[in-house]
Amino acid sequence: MAATRPLGLESALDQAMPPHVPVAADVWRRFARNKLSLVGLGLVGLIVFCAVFAPHLTSYDPLAIDMNVLGTPTPPSAQHLFGTDVDGRDYFSRMLFGARISLEVGFSAMFIAITFGTIYGAIAAYYGGWVDSVMMRFVDMMLSFPTFFLILTVEAVTNNFSIIVIMVVIGMLSWTGVSRLVRGQILSLRERDFVTAARAFGAEDRRIIFRHLLPNALAPVIVAATLAIGDNILTESGLSYLGLGVQIPTPSWGNSLQKALDPEVLSAPWLLVIPGLLIVVTVVAFNFVGEGLRDALDPKTRGSGA
Repeated sequence: MAATRPLGLESALDQAMPPHVPVAADVWRRFARNKLSLVGLGLVGLIVFCAVFAPHLTSYDPLAIDMNVLGTPTPPSAQHLFGTDVDGRDYFSRMLFGARISLEVGFSAMFIAITFGTIYGAIAAYYGGWVDSVMMRFVDMMLSFPTFFLILTVEAVTNNFSIIVIMVVIGMLSWTGVSRLVRGQILSLRERDFVTAARAFGAEDRRIIFRHLLPNALAPVIVAATLAIGDNILTESGLSYLGLGVQIPTPSWGNSLQKALDPEVLSAPWLLVIPGLLIVVTVVAFNFVGEGLRDALDPKTRGSGA
């Protein structure tokens, strides 16, 4: 009977894998075959490193104003690697600390959305019937509203644009897709033999959901989490660009784009190009990693040697 009770992610993936190959090693081997995914992983690692060690990678305070260049942006130079903005602040240090903001929002909002969406979808699928119907109709209602405009509405009503509020609002308005994904996985698992065996042994519903079902639905959730980080970074950048996200002078890639479009700095294109490129590269890197994980964790293709 014990052999029919899968444990964790391994049980969802080991059907097409030779028994002598560890799951983690096989997943990495398949992931590493995708060169774009490796490039994305390297870029993500570099961006995270720069964000974590930002204070040690620059000698300039991102909020400090150089009175010698105040009012006139200076181009990139040996003294200021990315130049300075119109307020005389070192642009390189602002981009480093802006990466911190973007990653904090991206990861925190992802954690909120994945946690809530996973539990919500699992409960709806496990109990089924009218519970599933009511819960998923609420999801359908949430999906009918544009997430970005819902965020704008919530922030306008609360009149609070702090980083914590941005994280929570983005996370609580982006869980619906995860809930539908998890629901589909649980629906395909709840009638399996290992669930029937758990019920026969008297396991509680909570134990069945969290110990037996959710661990076997982790693969698509991991992929969704990776892709959600890039989406959250884009959302935060868009809010900051509109002046409804991170507020100046706190450094953010989004509000740097907003400031770069002021008429007095249009003659300094690097102020627009640099944060724009950083946003694009970061989002694309996370998407590359997500696509690689999707292929590596897909149990349907593990036996094909692809």
